[in-house]
Amino acid sequence: MTGLRGIQGELATLFAPQVEQLGMRLERSGGLWLGRARGGVARGEMWLCSPLPNCLVLVHDVTPLGDMRLLEESSGPYLCACSLFDDARACSRSCGLPLRSLGAQRPGPDAPGRRAAGASAQELATFFERAARAHESDLLAGRSYRSRSIILLPGFFDELERRYPGEFDGIPDLFDGARGGAVRPVVGRALGAIPDRPSGRPGEELELASVVHSLAAGLAACRCAQREDDPNADLAREATRAILEAVEQGERPPSSGELARRLYVSRSRLCAVFKEQVGEGVGAYARRARLGRAQELLQNDRLAVSQVAALLGYPSASAFDHAFSQALGMSPRAWREAGGR
Repeated sequence: MTGLRGIQGELATLFAPQVEQLGMRLERSGGLWLGRARGGVARGEMWLCSPLPNCLVLVHDVTPLGDMRLLEESSGPYLCACSLFDDARACSRSCGLPLRSLGAQRPGPDAPGRRAAGASAQELATFFERAARAHESDLLAGRSYRSRSIILLPGFFDELERRYPGEFDGIPDLFDGARGGAVRPVVGRALGAIPDRPSGRPGEELELASVVHSLAAGLAACRCAQREDDPNADLAREATRAILEAVEQGERPPSSGELARRLYVSRSRLCAVFKEQVGEGVGAYARRARLGRAQELLQNDRLAVSQVAALLGYPSASAFDHAFSQALGMSPRAWREAGGR
């Protein structure tokens, strides 16, 4: 795909493979680019805009006409806040993106993204992709893949730091899962202000720039409140990060005692702070994180259940089967055969 005026190369890398593989043709409309699937690969549309340097707003609504494997890549670090509908949720998890769920949200009756036929539930999520990476996603025929995303390159925060020294420090940590409860309404408002389809009215690109600025300002306020009002937040964040890193690396999540020793605090203080900040105990959080990763991996039919068990650090497939069945009431194999629901 040739260069797109107004879109940085690092941003174009994030969507160009999708455009090509889905048989789309992008056409410029003011400050936006609109694409519609043509040919026999898929039906649907996407649109995108870079309302500010180092920033991309991207909206998909695509249904493949046949099963296909979508190849995607990034050329460097980036941060993303997204709302995932329908099958886009399972697809984004199975391809290995380091998603941090902020929970489900249903748009209100006046939300720009609400469809006339009724709005379906959406999952809000953020993630911080820290290095260049390639992903493969298996898209299924007839399934609906809908999402809205705000993507930010590190240069976006570099510019904020230059203009407002110290005021936006630490915001990337919020994309990595810290303080999800506080971040959710900020992310939800921003993504909810992005329509399914652009209106075509004058000033739309400026409106999107305002949405991105509001997201950054809201996250800065969350970070400030975290520092001023919550002295235990850093401890909880370090603990959750250690658990999530272990899960992603296929290791057994650390116990509360191991975490306490690693973070140089007493076990009783860690447990109390963790429960206060996260809303559940260390063990429950670790089990839920491990189970969520298991569900992501099970979406990939190329992985045997025994391989999934090994990737999660279980000592045996039977141990994985027992833990999974105890949590969900069915075996991993049965869950996969039921369509991952």
